[in-house]
Amino acid sequence: MGFIFHQTVPRAPSIVRWRAPSPSWFKLNTNGSSFGNPGLAGAAGIIRDSAGHVHFAYQFALGIGTSMLVELTAVWQGIELALTHGLALLVVEVDGTTVISLLQSRASEKWEVQHLIMCIVRLQQLLVADVQHIFREVNSAANHLAKEAASLQLTRVLHHDDITGFLCGILCLDRQGVPHLRRGVFSRRFSGWLWRNEHNMWGR
Repeated sequence: MGFIFHQTVPRAPSIVRWRAPSPSWFKLNTNGSSFGNPGLAGAAGIIRDSAGHVHFAYQFALGIGTSMLVELTAVWQGIELALTHGLALLVVEVDGTTVISLLQSRASEKWEVQHLIMCIVRLQQLLVADVQHIFREVNSAANHLAKEAASLQLTRVLHHDDITGFLCGILCLDRQGVPHLRRGVFSRRFSGWLWRNEHNMWGR
């Protein structure tokens, strides 16, 4: 019939951890959330010091937006707030590889995206801000803040004493270096097309 089937064994899960920045540095973890893409959207982030303690966190309600715009907005607002607070040495972590690629290429066909890219690039010239990729499994704090910002349409800045409940628990686990299990990747080829799906060895 001319069909070609090819299946690979799932990769073994790996252990990942959130890691605090070096002394004198701060780490900004960001994320964006869009329910529907486009849909109700929010951007958020959290800045911690070398001991893992929270310097501040932020949430921005963005109305209706796409996932790409809200993720870039989260980075932009986070770096801008860091600059306002006088934090000159900053590691920025995002779990979207597309965001990393856009910031490296500094180019997009969509003017809204291009505008945000250039805003971020201009801010990076005013301080040391290294943008890196982080696995989603260890970006839980920013993910929680972003979903809350989108669903409740919250705009606010949070300091250490404002953080309670579930988020406080996430931050405690991060600070202690508790490991997270990253699932392997399952690849399947059918008639020349390749799908890459997250594969949970225990089922979803």
